[in-house]
Amino acid sequence: MRHLLLGATLAVAGLLPAQHVLAPRTVAHAPILIDARGIVLPAGDIPVAELIDAAARFLCRNFLYDFAAVENVPGFTLQRPLALDALGCEEVLYALLASRGFVVLPIDELRGLHEIAPLPPGRALPITSVPWRTPEEIVQRRHLRELVTTALVLTTLDAHQLANSLRVHFALQGMWQPGMPTASALGAQTLMLHGFRDQIADTLLAVQRLDQLAAASAVPTVPPSILQRLAALEQEVAALRAELARRR
Repeated sequence: MRHLLLGATLAVAGLLPAQHVLAPRTVAHAPILIDARGIVLPAGDIPVAELIDAAARFLCRNFLYDFAAVENVPGFTLQRPLALDALGCEEVLYALLASRGFVVLPIDELRGLHEIAPLPPGRALPITSVPWRTPEEIVQRRHLRELVTTALVLTTLDAHQLANSLRVHFALQGMWQPGMPTASALGAQTLMLHGFRDQIADTLLAVQRLDQLAAASAVPTVPPSILQRLAALEQEVAALRAELARRR
């Protein structure tokens, strides 16, 4: 996905003139441009809908959203212009939308079709709407404020105990709200995590480190069958020694 995003943006940039206007000048801000640096967000007040539409054109995507839902949402005030490449534009867009209670959900990623939806207060989005990302994908883009679900297979730690500990840790952030991280166990070794990608990335790195430390300090256990076999061998050796002593 990262390479598709960069490739599509570079291809479009190659067809555009040295400077291209994505959104015209208004009384609140200078024009939003594409130039050699990427997309340039000007200083001033940028409405939510203008930011979405400009980012969609720059990223070669379609963002579906309800204009009435964002029309009266406070926009974003920038004190200085902000130049962003494709990855930076995606990260800033997702973070700014999340700050206004919106989340970007993929509908068809290969075709660049996404939905911008408000986070429902007091309940989570349907799990089928939230994209599944591998732990490696999440850590690779750890600054992207995307709502995700993932699972991590542990080698030493108990997933049930760890999930309970993480829930206590997450509860320190205050009352649960949509987007806050959650943890659950799928069996003894599989930990399932859900939440914004940037927070889940930090949790994954911490869990992986704890699992490595637990594995390094774990005392190897010997199976009971091996212990029984060793006891039998010791008895056989003792019997042989006794027989040799008798013959002497």
